[in-house]
Amino acid sequence: MNREKIIDFIKEEFKEGNIRNEMFPMMTQFGIRDYSETVHTVGLNYITAIGRHVEGITSLSECPVYPYSQIGYYGQMVAESQANYEVKVNEVRPDSIWYSKEGNNPILICEFERYEKNRRKDLKVKEKIENLLIAYHQLGGNIPIILFVYWSYAGENPGEIEEYISIFDNGFKKSDGSYIRGINALKTKYLIYRCVASGNADNLMLNQWVEVG
Repeated sequence: MNREKIIDFIKEEFKEGNIRNEMFPMMTQFGIRDYSETVHTVGLNYITAIGRHVEGITSLSECPVYPYSQIGYYGQMVAESQANYEVKVNEVRPDSIWYSKEGNNPILICEFERYEKNRRKDLKVKEKIENLLIAYHQLGGNIPIILFVYWSYAGENPGEIEEYISIFDNGFKKSDGSYIRGINALKTKYLIYRCVASGNADNLMLNQWVEVG
C-alpha cells in the first residue's frame, strides 16, 4: 500500500471535490441544515466514501476499535494473576477507518469534528485528537495515515489548533495520570484539514476543504 499515493488522492479530492459533487450534492449544491448531528453525519460519510474510491481499500464509518494487543500499548495494567494481565482501555470509535482489502490492516483513521468559539466546545476538538491517538495505539501503532478534519463557520478558526495538533507528536496525559505517547513519525503521517462552512444555519455548503499547516 503506497501511503503517498493515498495522501495525494485525499488532497486532490478535497481540492477538486469530484466525489463530493457526484455523491453528496447536499454539500455542494443544495446545502445542509445545521441541525443536531446532520453536518457531522454527512462529513464523516463523505470521508468514508473517499476511502471506497481508493484501489485496495475498504472503509467503515463510526467503527469501534478493539485493541489488537491486550498488553503493552498504553494504559494501566492490572494483575489478575502472576501470569495473566489485561489493559484497561477506553473504547473509542473513530468517524472513519480505512482498511487494506489484502491484509485487513488499518490504513487510515479519521475524526471529523465541529469547532465553535466556545471554550467548552473548543475542547471537543482536543478530545477528538486525543481519541485518535488512543485509537492509533489500540490498533497497534502501525497506521500509515491519521486524518483530522474540523469544520467551522467562516469566521470561526481556533487559535489553539497548533497546540492541539502537537498532541500527535508529543502525546498527552490522561486524567488518571497515565501517559499516551505520540505517533511513530517513521511509520505514520498525519493530515489536518479545516472544512469551511459557508452560508447560514439553514443552508450550509461544505465545499471548501483547506489543509492546515
